[in-house]
Amino acid sequence: MNRLTQQRAHLIDLTHTLRDTAFGEITDADLDFSPGGSALTLRHLLLEQAEIQAAYAESFRTLKLKFDVTAPAEVQTTAQIQAWFAQLDTELFDALEALSNEDLSRPHDPRGQMSPRYTVEISFHTYRESVLIFAAKASVYLRALEREVPKLMKSFVG
Repeated sequence: MNRLTQQRAHLIDLTHTLRDTAFGEITDADLDFSPGGSALTLRHLLLEQAEIQAAYAESFRTLKLKFDVTAPAEVQTTAQIQAWFAQLDTELFDALEALSNEDLSRPHDPRGQMSPRYTVEISFHTYRESVLIFAAKASVYLRALEREVPKLMKSFVG
C-alpha cells in the first residue's frame, strides 16, 4: 500500500458515497429527464461520470489519461449504472493501491501534454474533483425533479 491509499483511502470512499447518494433519490423513470436546452439527460450525466472514472482507473494502470471509454450499451437502468460504478470503484482503488510511492511522483499524461509537475498523485485529486463537480450537477437535476437533495450532497456542494 502506498502513502496515497494509506492516507487518502477514506477520501475515495467518502467521495464515492457522495456520488452514490443521488441513486437513493431517483428511479429508472427519471433517467430520461433533462432540465432543458442542450443539457444532458440524467442517464447521460451518470454514464458520463462513470466514463470519467473508468478513464482515470485505466490511467492509474498505464500512466496515460485518455477519455476514450464509452459506457457499455447494456448499462441503462439505475441498478445497472450503480453496478458499473461499484465495479469501477474496485478497479480504481485496485489501480491506485498497485502504485508504489515512487509511481505517485511520476508524470501523469494529462490529455497528451506531458508535464513533469502533473503527477499521478495530483491526478488523483483531479479525479476526486470531477466527482464533486458531478455531485453539484446532480443536485441541480434532483432539485429540477423536485427531489430531496441528500444531506451529504448538501454538505459538500450545497
